Amino acid sequence: MTNRRIDLLATLCVLSLSPSLSTGCQCSSSEAPLPHTAAAPTPPAEPEPPVEVAEAATDDTAYGRELAEQNAQLEGLDRLATRYANDWGRLERLSHAYEQRAGLTGNYDDYVRAQETLDRAFDGAPEGAGPFLSRAHLHYTLHRLAAASADLDAADGAQLMTPATRNSISGLRGDIAFHRGDFEEAERRHRATDEAQPSGGSAFRIAYDLWQAARFDEAERWLGVAESRTPATDHRTRAWMSLQMGLMDLSRGRYEEALAHYQEADRRFDGWWLVHEHIAEVEVLLGHLDEAERRYRDVVERTNNPELIDALADLLEQRGHADEAATFRARADARFEEQLEQLPEAAYGHALEHFLEHGTPERALELAEANYRMRPGGEATVRLAQALLRSDRAADARARLEPLLATRYRTAELHATMARAARATGDEALAAEHEGLATAIDPHALD
Repeated sequence: MTNRRIDLLATLCVLSLSPSLSTGCQCSSSEAPLPHTAAAPTPPAEPEPPVEVAEAATDDTAYGRELAEQNAQLEGLDRLATRYANDWGRLERLSHAYEQRAGLTGNYDDYVRAQETLDRAFDGAPEGAGPFLSRAHLHYTLHRLAAASADLDAADGAQLMTPATRNSISGLRGDIAFHRGDFEEAERRHRATDEAQPSGGSAFRIAYDLWQAARFDEAERWLGVAESRTPATDHRTRAWMSLQMGLMDLSRGRYEEALAHYQEADRRFDGWWLVHEHIAEVEVLLGHLDEAERRYRDVVERTNNPELIDALADLLEQRGHADEAATFRARADARFEEQLEQLPEAAYGHALEHFLEHGTPERALELAEANYRMRPGGEATVRLAQALLRSDRAADARARLEPLLATRYRTAELHATMARAARATGDEALAAEHEGLATAIDPHALD
């Protein structure tokens, strides 16, 4: 079973939309996956009456209460946007609210609503004006790097530009650079934005750069800085920080430590499906299969997320329940296809893991190439190499990985994939070298 990361469309988007981690004012609101940390727009002065909306929370957990608050706020913003239909700023705030709820629930429908609302905002804005920074962030979250860059260029051309907004633009340019594979430029921009305006978000960006370069001690220190800059009252973001510490442990094969961080995240912000699915993942790795199955069934019921449906199918196969596993696998396949139809750029990377393991080599390669065209960074390059290996194109896989290995990007999965490519091309010495590098990062990398 591969380690699944519900990244830009749920995990990293949390930090990007957290007011306590803001780095400046913007006209607007992602894997990815790196966070955008400009502040949310100032809410309107008018009251926002709570009314029933879709996805209403029914539990009294911290997650349920926050979702209920977001539902109420969103409905109020929707009413105000309807009342003041010519005010594109209100539409921008409504779009931000949809994106914020999507970051909590992982529901693609809200990303579509956010996009449609921004389209309406631009329709009502004067020519050359509009919420360019908001749209850049949404494009980035949905993995549309070229479109995000174009909107940042437009936002950067504004006549009135505060230092905080300029810093937010530079930080997002750093995020885009990372997912394009320009890791030095990403870290340069992220450090510059932190020096100009320190925040939890800017510290996390640096931590993530270091983490993906296997500089774990430095990354842990910067995660600590990010958490220290987060108010004690922001329980969701502090839970998210604990989740990231656990994910870093997981990437190093430290399962017990990862579980401890995930459990801390659940104490800080209880009821969050995102934390529960990560607990389930590491419970599988620790052999706690009954508890893992219970948790996976719960999060699948709550979210209908195809990655989690896939994980449950994996676990059921492992436990010898082949017929039920096949039912869930077919359900995951259908859900991935729905997401690819709804938001293809955002879904490529997530669906790719499913089709690499359970689809045809042709379909896996098709998605891997599409994903790579959108964001040719480290993770997408490794996934493309894996798809090439499935298509018996080991030399092409190796040729894709060699330039990546010349950068600072370093993960156990990169080295393990290079080891497979080297062995498939008859280079046993290189294969052994990269197997050693992979297990130095994660002792379980070759399992």
